[in-house]
Amino acid sequence: MSAAQSSVRRGILPEPGPLRPLALATLLSRVGNGLLMTVSVLYFNRIVGLSIAQVGLGLTVAGLFGLLSAVPLGHLADRRGPRGLFVVLSLMVCGLSLLYLVVQNFWQFLIVSIVLTMIDRGAGAVRAALIAALTVGAGRVAARAYLRAVTNIGIMAGAAVGAFALHFDTATAYRVMFVLDAALSSIAAFVVLAIPRVAPHHRDDDGPVWIALRDRGYLAVAALNAGMSIHFAVLDVAIPLWVVDHTDAPRWTVALLLIINTVVVSLFQVRSSRGIADPTTAARATRTAGLLLLASMVLLAGATWGNALIAVALLAAGALVQVIAELMQSSGSFLLSFDLAPNHAQGQYQGVWNTSMSISTMIAPTVLALLPLGLGVPGWIILGVWFALTGALFVPVVRWADSRRPAPVAA
Repeated sequence: MSAAQSSVRRGILPEPGPLRPLALATLLSRVGNGLLMTVSVLYFNRIVGLSIAQVGLGLTVAGLFGLLSAVPLGHLADRRGPRGLFVVLSLMVCGLSLLYLVVQNFWQFLIVSIVLTMIDRGAGAVRAALIAALTVGAGRVAARAYLRAVTNIGIMAGAAVGAFALHFDTATAYRVMFVLDAALSSIAAFVVLAIPRVAPHHRDDDGPVWIALRDRGYLAVAALNAGMSIHFAVLDVAIPLWVVDHTDAPRWTVALLLIINTVVVSLFQVRSSRGIADPTTAARATRTAGLLLLASMVLLAGATWGNALIAVALLAAGALVQVIAELMQSSGSFLLSFDLAPNHAQGQYQGVWNTSMSISTMIAPTVLALLPLGLGVPGWIILGVWFALTGALFVPVVRWADSRRPAPVAA
């Protein structure tokens, strides 16, 4: 194991090398993301004058269009090199985000959201291809775990700064947050230039271009991962309404559960990646995560029957078990997304993986509305059984996908 990988695993500042500027760029851009996550909906509603329904519809339509960009832009990263393309796409996102400041009606909001989301989703696939090019083997999992921890820290810091805009609640305060996000993200893009250039992969055969879309094994694992990833929305979508409408727990419990999740991920995501070194161990970790999610859903469901103290205890326990499952599933997902893909087409394959995650993000609110929020306790149990069964499928499906991986192609 290299010194850089050892530092990453300890969760401290990495040694000088490609991961250090990438970590700094991630931190800067995620602080900006935290700013917008805090203020954007209120800005469009209170300042621009859009209804909450219009904002939701616009973001949903933009998300659908965003599904179209990850694979093509990931493929372009394979052919042109991911570093330069990522910088260009990041700067485009910065510029487009400032157009929100001149939006005056729904149609303008919709157009800007569609274009911005398509480029942003593509940039995510290109970024994953860049990580794949800079790391090898288990080092990829450690690097992704480190960057995820940095992401959480950045979003927390951005949300804290965004709270000042919420306090003043003026158009100027909200707009300053958009400008600050663009500035931080622009600096982050230029920081990426400190990473050595990554050589592109050139095709040397006449085979099909879109090999990721033909790889049934990889598509199956990506689909299973999307099904498991529904749990990420439990904390944001289901918990607030469940706590307020179905338990005796005080409202501040929602914030407590969010703090538990954020702190645990920030502190232990890197450590959770240890021992996940190949598709087999990744699949087993995901299987365990599915069982933990079943236990978590049972604990969350049980909170409806106790008094305030019991409800808080069960909710906190459920959130803690869920975040442990989240750490394991995330680490397994990091490895599977890279190791089941051929190195000469990492961008294209990461585009497929990111697209599956986007689909999961889109369907999760509906699933949670129908099951735990619609059916109550039985819905929580059904959801937990879904996670357990999906996790159990990972072991045979990953074994099948690993056995039929495409042979390496020389660059």
